[in-house]
Amino acid sequence: MDQTHAKALEALQPFIHLANSTSATSPRFIANLITNATSNPQTYVFAELLESPTIQSLRSPDTPAEFQGYLTLLEIFAWGTWQEYQATPNLPKLSAEQALKLRLLSLLSLSATTKPLTYSALTTALSLPSTADLESLVTTAIYASLITARLSPATNPPTVNVTAVAPLRDVQPQSLPKMISLLTEWETRCGEVVADLEAEIARIKTDAAKHHAKEQSHQILLEEAVQRQAASPLEDAGVTAGPRSRGGKPGLNAGRRGAGSGGNKREADDFDEDDGFFEAGDGGAELGSRMDIDEGAGSRAGSSSRHSKRVLGRMS
Repeated sequence: MDQTHAKALEALQPFIHLANSTSATSPRFIANLITNATSNPQTYVFAELLESPTIQSLRSPDTPAEFQGYLTLLEIFAWGTWQEYQATPNLPKLSAEQALKLRLLSLLSLSATTKPLTYSALTTALSLPSTADLESLVTTAIYASLITARLSPATNPPTVNVTAVAPLRDVQPQSLPKMISLLTEWETRCGEVVADLEAEIARIKTDAAKHHAKEQSHQILLEEAVQRQAASPLEDAGVTAGPRSRGGKPGLNAGRRGAGSGGNKREADDFDEDDGFFEAGDGGAELGSRMDIDEGAGSRAGSSSRHSKRVLGRMS
């Protein structure tokens, strides 16, 4: 669409040069210049031509009445519509090329302001005799890159679905204060929205920091509880941490005293207790009965080593 606007400005430049030349002094010459500019198939913007002092000279009271309407006609081509042309008296009659151009420009304005864009509304606004003429006009606008649209004749009601409009309509000078007011209001609303967003972002960050601190506190309490739970069974069983072994792990000592090598000493004492038997050669010569007990019973069969034997006998 920007390329379309650039092409339209480029097409208008020859007419601007003619308007600024020294020969452009006659009202008839100016009227012919306006007619040629509005009839050219490539021209769609006219603000620069309107600003020319030569064109503005038609506002002079000395301008003949037959040429006074040409300035108003050029203003309608710049920002007006087909309906405005029909409603304004004493305007020059349009050629076929001018009529097509003004209808195309009016279609741009209607596409930007009217929703939905029905067939009936367009044929009335553009004074088209039939639906076929409307479809031909819309197709011409599409191929000229003035609009991006799709015809929907089968819908109820039939509509023209416009999705993009070329920025080719000039702005009426009287509408500038209203546009400035609307833009100022829009800027104020944008500032309020930005302030609300910043306040919401600050609130979310504060809540996130509080939640993080709460999670850290909960994690610390949980770790302390786990440590207390792990130490509780050992304390109930009377097990205390002993000195560290060579591997670096603490040893555990049973609660009762004397554990360790004391168990081996007791077993040795049990063997020395008098159980009614005596050893041979231990001061008893007479034996009521004697038997040899092989202390190596249960040893591996076929062992070449001999086990010591104890001769036990019951005292008579």
